[in-house]
Amino acid sequence: MKVTAKMIADQLGLSTSTVDRALHNRGSVSPKTLKKVIEKAKEMNYQPNQSASFLAKGKHILVAFVFPEYPNYFWEEIEMGINRALKDIQHYGFNIEIIKTPDSVAEQMKIVENIIESDDYNGLVFAPIDSTPFTNLIDKGVDKGFPVYTFNNDSPSSKRLFFVGADYLDSGRLAAELLDIFTNNPQKFAVITEEMSTFQMQQKIIGFREYMANRTTLDFVGPLKLNRYAFEKSISNLEKDLKNVDGIYVACGALSEVAKGIKKMDLKKKPILIGHDINKEIYQNIRQDVISATICQDPIYQGELITRIVFNHLMLEEKINTEQNIVKLEIVTKGNAKYYIH
Repeated sequence: MKVTAKMIADQLGLSTSTVDRALHNRGSVSPKTLKKVIEKAKEMNYQPNQSASFLAKGKHILVAFVFPEYPNYFWEEIEMGINRALKDIQHYGFNIEIIKTPDSVAEQMKIVENIIESDDYNGLVFAPIDSTPFTNLIDKGVDKGFPVYTFNNDSPSSKRLFFVGADYLDSGRLAAELLDIFTNNPQKFAVITEEMSTFQMQQKIIGFREYMANRTTLDFVGPLKLNRYAFEKSISNLEKDLKNVDGIYVACGALSEVAKGIKKMDLKKKPILIGHDINKEIYQNIRQDVISATICQDPIYQGELITRIVFNHLMLEEKINTEQNIVKLEIVTKGNAKYYIH
């Protein structure tokens, strides 16, 4: 049975209001009475109601969560994680506002700058489209005492307080290793990205090339770049480049679109196709053996973890003891893909 202030009051022959003031350090309570209440609370294993404590202090926090709209299926899972964490903590005066931004660095910068400059928010959780352009803006906020945390895509050269997400160098290395394992005596691999050369894309390609550096007999094609606003046309334009490849690594969020395009191509041999994340379309292509494997980074966990870290820092005033939390990379194939569909 949960011990209440009234139960402690009954044991000591005091009023509930006196015990409540003593337990929450409010109002005038004599040192003698305060000592009696604290000792009895310990004896009865009293656990304070954190929600009531926060509300009594009148502490309310509003944090802006800013991330891109694309790819929708990925950010929907991020939101699932955020909402999962909020179920436990939203009663403590911790509130968030989710702001989805268009696929434009300039537009995202404008939104972030407005948040930092306004007096409406107590912090920013941010997934930058690209890292470098936001360094000065993040630093400006942190320098004036406005906490900024990054997730999924980092800005490592900035003063952001904390990062939750994947190691994209490892992502690229792992993709190369998978292609190497899945192909038999490969001669040529291709890497497909989008036109925007973001920090995340650069890291993946560097990791991929690092692995391939030991394979001197292997040709490397790309990066071949896609136009997000004309996927079908830009993918079909790659048919000549993909004619004789043994494997393809899709380093951006267009794995299902590339799979769809490859099925329409007149290729001499079916290439091994590797990419990132999973949705229903990717799952179906895995089942049909069009996609051999995908590398997942647990977006639900990312959303939940960053929310709890920010809550602990801003509401509980816990120190941030490390600058990043790197989520594990999970290889999903035909044998286990069904467990990753939400």
